[in-house]
Amino acid sequence: MSLVTSLATAAPDLATATTIQAGVLDWTSSTASDLREVLRVVAITVAVLFVVFKAVTSKFAVGTIVVSALAAGVFIWIVYNVTALRDTVGEDLPGSAPVVEYVDSPAAPLT
Repeated sequence: MSLVTSLATAAPDLATATTIQAGVLDWTSSTASDLREVLRVVAITVAVLFVVFKAVTSKFAVGTIVVSALAAGVFIWIVYNVTALRDTVGEDLPGSAPVVEYVDSPAAPLT
């Protein structure tokens, strides 16, 4: 019986392990949230630099600036509304069809 007692005292406490895991999950969640905001700022910066680059390479042609600004605007809209876009497109995809359940009826007796 001493072996069982020694194993029970050496076993890790599940409450402590859960607390550690919750801490890791909280840290991961907050880091991902912070990273999302940083990536949005980077996306806006890249979009503005894209418009400036296209303006300089086209020698400030108005048509090119307008088209590149529209493309940058669509890019920024997608970055900020990716979940709304996913929900809208998800309804139209063939993989999102409702689940159909088949129920076998009992076979009729052969007479």
